[in-house]
Amino acid sequence: MQTKEIYRSVILDHARHPRNRGILEQPDLEASANNPLCGDELMLTLCLERDKISRCGAQVRGCSICQASASMMSEKLPGRSLQEASRLSKAFQFSFKQKESEIPREMEDLMPLLLLKSHRSRIKCVTLPWVALDGCLATYKDDTSNSES
Repeated sequence: MQTKEIYRSVILDHARHPRNRGILEQPDLEASANNPLCGDELMLTLCLERDKISRCGAQVRGCSICQASASMMSEKLPGRSLQEASRLSKAFQFSFKQKESEIPREMEDLMPLLLLKSHRSRIKCVTLPWVALDGCLATYKDDTSNSES
């Protein structure tokens, strides 16, 4: 089986059998995002334990690529600090802006998604869950700076 076929099967598996699907009860952070071009809608919920993500839930109504991206992201987040999650999100989204970029080791399992950058019309579908993650992290920053005032 060729590499592209393997990557395609990984994306299809995540789209058909999404991991961490749904909205978590009593989340510490939540954010929604949508892509009007494709019609994707996403709600991301995170539970924290001492500034680390303990659980992640994503409810996606949209295309299979967005669903697969949310599923793959949801497997990467538990156990990471909010800073680590932010760095990962920035690196992932930045890689879509580069023609050729070396893939950091921690993102190797996201390679099936990263290969979709050649399909410009699908980039927003792939990055939408990560945009929602950024929204969650921004909410956390806002909440912590307001509580310190």
